[in-house]
Amino acid sequence: MPLPNTGNVATPLAFGYQAQISDGVTDILLRLAVAPGRELSITTAPLSAQQVNTAQVPEEFRAEFGQSYARSDFSGGAGLDQAHKRNQGPNDFRRFFDSKGVDVFKNANDKGQNYSLELHYDTSLNKSSSNANQHVLSHEDVIWLAQGHDIYYSSDNGDSWTTTDPYAADASYNVSGLVMEGHILYASLNDGTDSIVRQIDTDNIGGGWSNYTNVVSSRVIKGIFNVKNYILSVEADGKLQELDGTSAPTLIKDLPSGSLWVDVIDGGAVVLAASDDGYIYSLKDTGSGLSLVGQTYIEGEDIVSLAESNGIIFFSTSQSSNAGGKIGRVYRGTIATDGVLYTIDDRQLIKEFGDVNTTVDKSPTNLFSTRDQIYFGVIDSANETDLYSIYLPTLGYARDIYYSGTSGKVQGIAVAKDKLFFIVDQVGLVKELSTYVEDGYVILPAADFYTSQKKQWIGGRIYTGPMPAGGSVLAEYSTELDALADPNSSTYSTLTNVQIQGDGDEIPIVNVINRWLIPKLTIKASAQQDATPEVYSYGVRAFPEPEDVIARLPINVSDRIERPGKRSKNIPGIGAKLFDAVKRLEGKSVTLQLYKPDETIRGIVENVTLPVQEITKYGSTMVFCTIQVRGQRETATSEVSSLGTMGVGQLGIQQFGI
Repeated sequence: MPLPNTGNVATPLAFGYQAQISDGVTDILLRLAVAPGRELSITTAPLSAQQVNTAQVPEEFRAEFGQSYARSDFSGGAGLDQAHKRNQGPNDFRRFFDSKGVDVFKNANDKGQNYSLELHYDTSLNKSSSNANQHVLSHEDVIWLAQGHDIYYSSDNGDSWTTTDPYAADASYNVSGLVMEGHILYASLNDGTDSIVRQIDTDNIGGGWSNYTNVVSSRVIKGIFNVKNYILSVEADGKLQELDGTSAPTLIKDLPSGSLWVDVIDGGAVVLAASDDGYIYSLKDTGSGLSLVGQTYIEGEDIVSLAESNGIIFFSTSQSSNAGGKIGRVYRGTIATDGVLYTIDDRQLIKEFGDVNTTVDKSPTNLFSTRDQIYFGVIDSANETDLYSIYLPTLGYARDIYYSGTSGKVQGIAVAKDKLFFIVDQVGLVKELSTYVEDGYVILPAADFYTSQKKQWIGGRIYTGPMPAGGSVLAEYSTELDALADPNSSTYSTLTNVQIQGDGDEIPIVNVINRWLIPKLTIKASAQQDATPEVYSYGVRAFPEPEDVIARLPINVSDRIERPGKRSKNIPGIGAKLFDAVKRLEGKSVTLQLYKPDETIRGIVENVTLPVQEITKYGSTMVFCTIQVRGQRETATSEVSSLGTMGVGQLGIQQFGI
């Protein structure tokens, strides 16, 4: 006798069949053996243990259900879009996506001080000028500033300025470069046709300026540099020359027509000189002055600026966009040599600014090195110029202080008495203040714990110090990935607004089910902007949304067939045949359909128990086994038929009587 299936039994329920199981080739109708002690059950599958350890900071190590995602150190820098991904970098556990107005590096390397997030200091325009020729440097906490023809200096961080005229003989000469050697300040000037280099002893300013070179006709010096005790000039005709205090400098390198020098630095083993046509030249003292000992070509990009620190070379480039602007990039690399040639190898992109649709010049300009950071300027928008910094211990980058109101390229950066100064092109000198910005934010990377399934986000924690009067820390979250790039997205929801102190107690997140969660912190300064809140850590907790169910079905595998409303019937061997057929499904993908209750589960047969014979005191004996199926529920879909409209054509079951 063949096994019962939908092909030979037209009305399964009428013949006592309550379920159907199919592997896609054959299907079998089943009688359930439900009774006290052998119930039919459909339960949510228990959560499996996480295969990848996502705990990365101490705030995540808790004896509680679920998984935590936290940050207590942000010094790894910006640019991380996903918190949980394969092949993570060594600093990814302390990285974030983006920030503005928040100092993520300030306390990162201070011994004996807890790490915390604080607001950046505000800025103001200290000395305005619309002149295109502006330069700044600092020496022994004195700021030297050139604007047009004049040079100014300040020993009180820009509170007051004293003017000195580097070339009183002709006011048509504008300063094109400033450089310090020891306590001697050199200034190059030109009038668009001729040039001169003047010098002054900064320890004896009253002694006045004197010529380092006389007026040089038909030579336009665009800038001067002091590297390895050489005073070098770059000129409008593409010449790089060594100045020796005379009007007859030594030519080091002449660029092709149309190319210009953009920067010269001490690169450690060699002097590095960059041109705007994509070349970085290596120069070395071979005993008779600087000689060319190698060159590195950055294809398709123009070099903008250079810096060196601890053997690492940093350089920025620009590339024209399709919309009339420029795409900016910052790279790092190292000097490589075979003993003869010196090149920049192991080049790695740190950050790209703008894209093919950029309408403004996003070139990173004036790379400037301090003890633990590299600063550079980027035009953020039509009314804002930002300083970015690269934190040397982690090589992570983040937005630093910024100037709002107008924008322009950063033409120079200096530090005096631990305060930053930078020149905005044709705007003037911007000074870092001692008061804080009104507010700032940090957007953390999206978290998903290495799984694509939805999760129940159940709570968050935030640790802060005591709030200054009027200060606060707003903790928010979003489940939309687009919110990463939009700090003003309407999809952010409030977790808590800390106005006294965040003590780390978990704050519930109610009914948030999604694969991703993007946390965001907004820090607000005190009412007078003279104090900033401190944030020590922020974390959220989740557990996966269960997707699988486990169905356990007791199956009648007796030879005795019970039929509703009819006499029972013995069919020798049918029970063993049925058990063998069901046993062969073990480990296979199947569809299990229950008629009552109306359920369809697609999954796999996890196990089939051996048959058990139950002997009852009254009535007939029963042989049964248990099938366990793990899978996912199928949503019922109505058939387009008269049966579907009557409500009985669900899940492909279109027979009356079942």
